[in-house]
Amino acid sequence: MNRVRVGLVGAGAVASSVHLPILTRRSDLFEVVALADLNLKATHVLADRFGISRENCFDSPMKLIASGSIDAIMVLNSGSHAEVVVSALNAGLNVFCEKPLAYAKREMKEIEAALKSSGKSLMIGYMKTFDSAVIAARKAITSRPRTVDVLVLHPSGDSQLVTSELSVDLPQSPAGLNEIFSKVKNEIQVEALGEAAAKSFGDLYTDIILGSVIHEFSVLRALDVHITEVDFVDRWPNPGHSESIIIHARTADGVRVTIRWFYLDQYPAYQEEIRWVNEEEGHHIIFPSPYILRIPTQLITTRRRGIDHEMVRTNSYTASFENELVAFHHLVMTGKQDADPIADGLEDLEIAQMIARKIAEREGTPVKGDIA
Repeated sequence: MNRVRVGLVGAGAVASSVHLPILTRRSDLFEVVALADLNLKATHVLADRFGISRENCFDSPMKLIASGSIDAIMVLNSGSHAEVVVSALNAGLNVFCEKPLAYAKREMKEIEAALKSSGKSLMIGYMKTFDSAVIAARKAITSRPRTVDVLVLHPSGDSQLVTSELSVDLPQSPAGLNEIFSKVKNEIQVEALGEAAAKSFGDLYTDIILGSVIHEFSVLRALDVHITEVDFVDRWPNPGHSESIIIHARTADGVRVTIRWFYLDQYPAYQEEIRWVNEEEGHHIIFPSPYILRIPTQLITTRRRGIDHEMVRTNSYTASFENELVAFHHLVMTGKQDADPIADGLEDLEIAQMIARKIAEREGTPVKGDIA
């Protein structure tokens, strides 16, 4: 009676290597009923692997929503999520949406209106905020930081997936679909940035800032560090690969925040570090690759004790993705969550667009759309 019948939109690497293994293992909480992806062959591969009927595989999210077979939907596809989120809420479904919730202000307004009118629940997939180390750090912090420094060493997605819980060997999307995806992505980039800025750094905006750096925004927010101003942004290309970016920002009360995100295609291992410090205490969180579910996140807390110091090390092994899905089940059952998805999604969007404005200003790129 307490199991949530769930359908997944998106049959890609994250669904295959993370969400489906956890959802099917946690059969006490979830029943995975259906899959949807424009690449129908990919849904068939995952359906066979995870014991889902091919009859419940759909080649569009709207067909899944209209099926009437689910209580909740998980929006895991790459690209824009807004249309599916709005349609699912309007259809009376509870929604889990992988980040980002929106790329443009119009999308945020549409989602907010649908959430208010539907009476259903919405959760954004900020899995790192459910990491036990982040929760422990939040409890251990007793004052405000002077500075917070974030460092991300990001190898290619393929190199991370090689050692994940489940190998990913999915059919490639047909060429026609890739053209559709590119067109839709360009349209939302132009809506947010204007044509010139979209051409210059649109992929950086959608794929890196709102596709990866957004995780850092969410962890900072979990530690009560809210960026309100961006002072400086530097980016530089890596021919044939993703760009790297450095961001200097601050909070309303003057906390300095630095985010250094480096794409290193063949770096041996993904790593993310967050160093929170002031004159009296320090908290250092070290995240492993999110795709490897049993590698611990480390928290190192340092405090002065007279002329000496005390350092406490904690390793958290419970997968943050699993903690997140347990929280989503609780949300569906009770309608209660600590976060405000609209406020959080809007904060992500505002920070991303502040970064985009700073890039455009530094490089002399004309802007239109949301950031004008």
